Amino acid sequence: MAGLMTPNSLDELAACLAIGNVRVVAGGTDWFVRDVESFGEEDTLIDLSGVAELRGVTLQGGGLRIGAGETMTSLAGSPLVRTHAACLAEAAEHVGSWQIRNRATLGGNLAGGSPAADTPPALMALDATAEILSLRGTRSCSVEGIVAQGRAALAPDEVLVAFTIPLPEGRISAFGKVGSRKEVSIARLNLAASLRRSGGSLSNARVVVGTLGSAGRLCPGAGEILIGSLDLEERRRAFCSALVAVVEAAIPGRSTLPYKRSAILALGEDVFDALMRTSDEGRG
Repeated sequence: MAGLMTPNSLDELAACLAIGNVRVVAGGTDWFVRDVESFGEEDTLIDLSGVAELRGVTLQGGGLRIGAGETMTSLAGSPLVRTHAACLAEAAEHVGSWQIRNRATLGGNLAGGSPAADTPPALMALDATAEILSLRGTRSCSVEGIVAQGRAALAPDEVLVAFTIPLPEGRISAFGKVGSRKEVSIARLNLAASLRRSGGSLSNARVVVGTLGSAGRLCPGAGEILIGSLDLEERRRAFCSALVAVVEAAIPGRSTLPYKRSAILALGEDVFDALMRTSDEGRG
């Protein structure tokens, strides 16, 4: 390793990125397990943990802004996140062990590119946008676009700074996960959904199934059913059937298909019921 740099501001971080041959690490929960052996002698490690501007959860300009350095523990316990982005708080609560949640960051969970990550489907369901810093300045990109490209979405000199979640009036959301075990679980399948409630009508549904192939999948057909005019029981069945169709199309012939077909039925029912219950209770 050529060196270690510990910037304390975004300006200092930008100067560090200009050195070249850099690798960035925030919580390090994935990096030290998966990527440390690929670290070259000429590479410089940038520790992001001292950059205060990468943290914070605030309401800004009609949206919820979340620093990419916020930990899973912080997200799960944030009143703002729980109120305005419930599915993200729930996803953060499901990440690994409490030790991992105390270190793992929202930015790292996305930038790591793992198809089993819990928070990217929630961010997609909430139509979140990422703010990205590089030597060329800052740019914005939808989380959906980043997830679609995987680890190739970010150039070597790019760092996730924050996420902005739009806050349409009356939005509700929910998250569910089937994991490899009860605790410290890696997702075998996860599901996030959001919709807008206005009076007695539902609209603007976004449904995302995660851990299918290399990326989360937006499911517009399931979203249309979620806010459709069928009665409650028919809508639940149709919603779950649409999710099964998504799974079958994504992994045809895979040995895991029978398991995931059953799992998505249970997840679909849980998330559907959570959304309808929240809608009836009149809270976000």
